[in-house]
Parts: sequence; C-alpha cells; structure tokens
Amino acid sequence: GVPAPRPAAAAAPEAMVAHAGFEEMSLLVVVPKGGGECREFELTADPKDTGEKIKKRIEQICGIPSDDLELFAKNTDAEGEKQKWLTEDATLQSNEIRDGAIITVGVHGMLGQAPPADDEEAEAPSDAVQTSIYAKGDASYYHAHRRKVDELPEEHRIATGGAPQKLAESDAPLPEPIAPAKAAQQGEAGGRPERRIVSYSWGDEKEAIKIYISAESEADAISAARDGKAGEVEVQWQPRYLKLRVHDEKIDWVLELERIYYDIIPEECKWRVSPGKRITLTLRKKENFTWLKLLKPDA
Repeated sequence: GVPAPRPAAAAAPEAMVAHAGFEEMSLLVVVPKGGGECREFELTADPKDTGEKIKKRIEQICGIPSDDLELFAKNTDAEGEKQKWLTEDATLQSNEIRDGAIITVGVHGMLGQAPPADDEEAEAPSDAVQTSIYAKGDASYYHAHRRKVDELPEEHRIATGGAPQKLAESDAPLPEPIAPAKAAQQGEAGGRPERRIVSYSWGDEKEAIKIYISAESEADAISAARDGKAGEVEVQWQPRYLKLRVHDEKIDWVLELERIYYDIIPEECKWRVSPGKRITLTLRKKENFTWLKLLKPDA
C-alpha cells in the first residue's frame, strides 16, 4: 500500500525563538585592519539591537575595544541612500537600517602609514581608513561627518561645532573700546566680556589636525581678527587643550577646547588668519594616529 505520510518534523528550538519577535537581519561589516587593508564579515542582528550592542559584538570578533569604535550604516536596497552615524543608544530599527546594510567601522587611534613624498598632490590614500574611503566611496566615516563649505571645497570636513551662541547675556553696558593690542596685554585680567565661538569645523590631515572658524558662521569673530598682525589674536596651547582669543573693540571672542582626544605638541602648533575669510588652527599631532573625534566626552 501507499506509505503513510511522515509527520512534519518539529521546528528546532532556535527557529522558534527566531520567529518569536526576532526578525533576523544580515549586515556586512567593514573594519580597517591597518596597512591599507580592510576586513569584511557578515553579522546577523535584531532590528532592536543598539549601536552599543553591535559594537560589543564587533569587539568580540575583532578584538578592538568597543570604546574605540564608531559605526556608520548605509542601506544598499535603494538608490541614493545616505550613510548614517549609528550612536550607541540608537537601534537599527530607529535608524531605518534594513537587511543587507553595510556597517563601516571607524577605529580611533589607528596608526597611519607615512604619507607619500608628494602628499600635497597625491590622490592615492595613505592610511587604512583613507583606503577604505578610496575603495568604497561614501561607505566611510568621512562622508558621514563631512560638511561642505563653499569657501573650502578642497578640505575634508569632519565635524562642526554647532550654532553660534552667546556665553552670557547682560543688560549692563559694555566697557569702553580698547585697542586690540592693549586687550592682548590685559588678557583675562582685564575682565572683558567674552562671547563663545562654537561654530567650527575640523579635519585630520595626516600629521596635523586643522580647525577652521569661517566668516560664514562666525562673521563677527573673523571681522575682529582683521589680519591678526596687531595683537588681535592669541592662542594658548597645551598637550590636550587650546584657547583661542580674538580681541574685538568691546569683547573677546573665545574658542576653548578642553579634553582634546590625543596629545598635541604645543610648540609646533600654529594659527593663521585669512582676512575676511577664516581663522585656521593647526594642531601638530604627537603621534600619527587617525582621529575620528576631536574631543573626549565629559567625564
């Protein structure tokens, strides 16, 4: 006779768990490993997984401390998708990251190679992260952070400070104007009102970090700086700290950066004023690490 149909096999426990509120996603993870090479591997995840959880899993696989990782995700199932910065508390779902997305990993402190002799003109990348950018286009952290500035199209923009804000508000009249050079001599002891410079951008340029304050976002400070040759500008440099002070007639414009991520060499740092355009601060790195962040978070 015809054999009786075999009973359907019971679903494996893992399969039942997978379908009980767990929608599995497959992600392609790209991690720079030095020497101009990248490691790629697939990672399965739950849409409710946070950036912190993904970092921990990458740490287990690659042995890189999760605190040193930054994650950037890009969907691949539609044209024109933009890369998104995946913060530690955000979930894949909240960022609308879908199955098949590419997760590009930036690593703080990755030691770069020596730049080519003609690095001013070279188009070839010279470190692992730049190689990732060069090979994978916008699947890189530079594109996630970069801000286009019309005046400076040739410079890689990585982060911006934010909208201009006043450090203090007061109805009291401002003191009488004093010459910038005199203000420089008086320094903080002069008790002049300060206004904070908070809109800036910065870029990693191999052996140095450059910070730009532009007229587009900080017009008053750039105007006050003039050409910087008559004491209008002064900068205090320390290994992980800087304070820029621009002396205006009645106030000082101040950019103070504490907790700089890595050590700089104060005696090799410098500043330059491009009249009417920008102030450029050049921070000489103590070690040739790739910087993904300018400042350490508050303790």
